[in-house]
Amino acid sequence: MSNSSTINPGATSGGSLADYIQLLKPITWFPPMWALMCGLVSAGASPLSNPLFFCAGILLTGPLVCGASQIINDWHDREVDALNEPDRPIPSGRVSESNALRFAFGWSLLAQAWSFTLGPWVAGATALGLFLAWAYSAPPLRLKQNGWWGNLAVGVSYEGLAWITGAAIV
Repeated sequence: MSNSSTINPGATSGGSLADYIQLLKPITWFPPMWALMCGLVSAGASPLSNPLFFCAGILLTGPLVCGASQIINDWHDREVDALNEPDRPIPSGRVSESNALRFAFGWSLLAQAWSFTLGPWVAGATALGLFLAWAYSAPPLRLKQNGWWGNLAVGVSYEGLAWITGAAIV
């Protein structure tokens, strides 16, 4: 779809910091961050036993991986959002489609790079989570179109992989 059909004419396309934070949807970060903590505790550790790794894991599961999934989904849903949620950053034109796509790729790469600081198991779980985030929203798979596959991808990404990450950083 061309920019002209989803972006309001005359709108800016650079976007403010608040617009980019809105694309990350911070309200959605809590479930994977909680699952990370549950995984940590299930492995017999306390968040206080290694606060640096705990904070690094929280940053990874919430703002980085979950945030990336939200940007990816908003970019792929920009046509629907132009009708249903025209005030969102992409359809309103506050963030251009091309900038949003670059943000999605860049944030995904940042999440994957950060995951390596927590070890190979975490890096593998992150790679799978990011793959599922793209597969959920993007053609040709667009798992969200199927209630079974879409919900499985969300459940695995939001809870399962975050839990495994928590257990792996112990």
